[in-house]
Amino acid sequence: MLKIFLLNVHLIATIVWVGAVFMGTFIDWPAAKKTVKEDEFPFRFIVGQGSRVFYSVYTGIFLIWSSGIGLVILHPPQTPREILMLVGKVLALTFMTGFTMYGTFFTWPKLQLATHKEAHQLYENYMKRAMATFTFGLIAAVLGLWIY
Repeated sequence: MLKIFLLNVHLIATIVWVGAVFMGTFIDWPAAKKTVKEDEFPFRFIVGQGSRVFYSVYTGIFLIWSSGIGLVILHPPQTPREILMLVGKVLALTFMTGFTMYGTFFTWPKLQLATHKEAHQLYENYMKRAMATFTFGLIAAVLGLWIY
């Protein structure tokens, strides 16, 4: 029963986090760019979107890691294949967490004080990390399906 609960928590947290990254990367940013002049940066939209999604993303990160640890304790990997997949999943989640935290603690503070030109450059790099986070999220999800 606990395993099923943890699997559901893990799945929902993954959907929330990867879904938020998908929305921010492929829906919100292209739409936000169209709401301002070419050389302007949509500060109000991006800061508003970031502050709204913050708690969902970090709750998702916490729940993915904690439920994942619980699942490994309840069902440790038994074969070399399961070990390899778990290592891949942990690496993917580590990159995802690192990219997300870097954006929060380094990019966002700089963005608050940036000019329009600086903001575009900062956000371009931020979006590359967001695309990588999304890709690693898909990899981790697929590996998770193969483990169980």
